[in-house]
Amino acid sequence: MSDVAASGGYYIAMPADAIVAQPSTLTGSIGVVLTKFVIEGTLKKLGMNMEGVSKGKYADLFSPVRPFSPDERARMEAYMQATYDTFVEKAAQGRNTTPEKIDAVGQGRVWTGRQAKQIGLVDELGGLDRAVALAKQHAKIAQDADVELIVYPPKKSFFDTVTNAFGVSDRASTLGALLGFNNPRVLQALAAPLQVFRRGEPLALMPNVFVR
Repeated sequence: MSDVAASGGYYIAMPADAIVAQPSTLTGSIGVVLTKFVIEGTLKKLGMNMEGVSKGKYADLFSPVRPFSPDERARMEAYMQATYDTFVEKAAQGRNTTPEKIDAVGQGRVWTGRQAKQIGLVDELGGLDRAVALAKQHAKIAQDADVELIVYPPKKSFFDTVTNAFGVSDRASTLGALLGFNNPRVLQALAAPLQVFRRGEPLALMPNVFVR
């Protein structure tokens, strides 16, 4: 664990044979959060209205134009409790302890790496070198043996950079930074065709569109 490995980060680490964290790592946060944005008041201030049609008691559970009803809130709290219980049980299995002990240090609390070691959420304090040494030990590889470290996510290629999934405007900004100029209309015209590039798919090249 480096700077932060909390909640989902800790969930990923739980099955590991050993967990190594920096003393100042923020970790733990064994808990569940659910957010619902309600924009009904904002729409009224803007003189706008939104209506929907649904079938089923909970079909519009996450409708942004109204808060949860008491029944819906109770249902969501039950769902969150079940998710939290699963989180706690898996953490207990991973740390060879009981759900009660995990719950005592869970409930959404955030700990530093040093504190997490004291309460049993991590095994050792250290950095990547210590983690690699432990991995070699568990894999029965000599400590002085050379190993290949694969970093995730891998470094993006130029193709990956300009065909990211954040939309044409972001692709245009990235392309502009790479090419050294920033004419929005030209950049969007250049970047728009890139969204059709996908690995392994056939591609039909249509005539270029020039923008003055």
